[in-house]
Amino acid sequence: MSARIRSRRTRLASSMAGLAALSLLAVACSPAGENAGGGSDGGGDDQGGATEFTFLTTVENPQIRDELTRLSEDQCAAENEALPLVIDTIPQADVNQRVSVLASQDALPVMFVSPTSESKVGGDMYESGALLDLEETLTDLGVWEDVLPAAASTVNAIYGDMVSLPFQYNIEGFWYNKQILADNGLEVPTTWAEFTEAATALDAAGVQPLTASGAQGWTITRYISTYLARANGVDALAQVSDGSASFTDPDYLIAAQELAALGEAGYFGQGIVSRDMDTVTAEFFGGTAAMMYNGSWVLSNVYDEEQNTVGVDNIGFFPFPEVEGGAGSIDDYPANTGTVTAVSASLYNDKVGAWLACIAENYGSSLLQNQGAISGFVQNTEVDGVEPLVAEVTERMVDAQDAVIWLEGPFDQRFGDAAGLSAGSLVDGGISPEDYMAQIQDAVDAAQ
Repeated sequence: MSARIRSRRTRLASSMAGLAALSLLAVACSPAGENAGGGSDGGGDDQGGATEFTFLTTVENPQIRDELTRLSEDQCAAENEALPLVIDTIPQADVNQRVSVLASQDALPVMFVSPTSESKVGGDMYESGALLDLEETLTDLGVWEDVLPAAASTVNAIYGDMVSLPFQYNIEGFWYNKQILADNGLEVPTTWAEFTEAATALDAAGVQPLTASGAQGWTITRYISTYLARANGVDALAQVSDGSASFTDPDYLIAAQELAALGEAGYFGQGIVSRDMDTVTAEFFGGTAAMMYNGSWVLSNVYDEEQNTVGVDNIGFFPFPEVEGGAGSIDDYPANTGTVTAVSASLYNDKVGAWLACIAENYGSSLLQNQGAISGFVQNTEVDGVEPLVAEVTERMVDAQDAVIWLEGPFDQRFGDAAGLSAGSLVDGGISPEDYMAQIQDAVDAAQ
């Protein structure tokens, strides 16, 4: 057990330091129920090992707890009999404070949603050794191969180490209206040149090529970060973070220039600065816009007949196109694995290990079969009745290797504000590419 209370500081190279500053789905919080923890009052035995498989999760996300409950009654019934699953929930807004308090009291549950800032390399919980080294543990258990490589890459890139189980996994790219492209004689673009040519052709035919939200700036900034990953490689943002490159460098500036050119041509339609996500999805699923950048979570919209009026068969997905001559690959996807779900190092024992192995082996197939959702675990059992588009996206996830980090990822909140709040203005001409990139570089410099 003690061997897994990690010795990570020396194993982590300094090259991860920039990426370790990431903040993914950060949440704030205040105290919840009294029995949320492990330790002395939540499932620990006299030697500190778990006597219950306690899991603290958020009220707002029933997906994980529902699937674990199913596993406890079926594939993981033996593990559950040996170490009963006990689930407690707290509001997402309470996570940071509640988990921090539990950690300070040595009362963490076996498995728990965890604050991003505390869990990443350099965070207090990480540095204290409170979090189980999941790569080492799952390797020792013989189930590391049940974690999708791209999901593991995403967790490591975001947090600097394998601190979170990938119960959720999403990739991002372009969703497109098949009928609109076919009616205009267009193939799915695989290069940036083909992408811009397709947008030009659609605009000439009176079709709005793209939609994005200025109110949710990430739908615009993703163009910049993914273009940079295609042009300069997946470590493009890490190079800015460690000071070896700047957003104002010509080979970085071009990403903002290319995006601004799409906006100047009118390809995003009118009103992008104030456009919200409801309008974006309505424009795309209503057939107004031909293409929309978004994540695989959009699959729920695809199969919602009330939202998707163009029909399931008319919706397709393609990855962000390659930049010809670039160092990146079209097979690298912007990705995330949801909120951190960590495991307590001090409560780990053989029974916890048995639970983790059972989850790794069965969760992927069970989640897809029962909820039609995709996780970062391999699907070891064939799932019947999977919708074709879900199967296609799943296959892309399995084949993906490296994760593309989004623009705001390696930097602080000031950077996020500078990048996101001005994104719509970059597209509609309110700020020049040069000024935009200078603005976000200033935010980088201010934090150093």
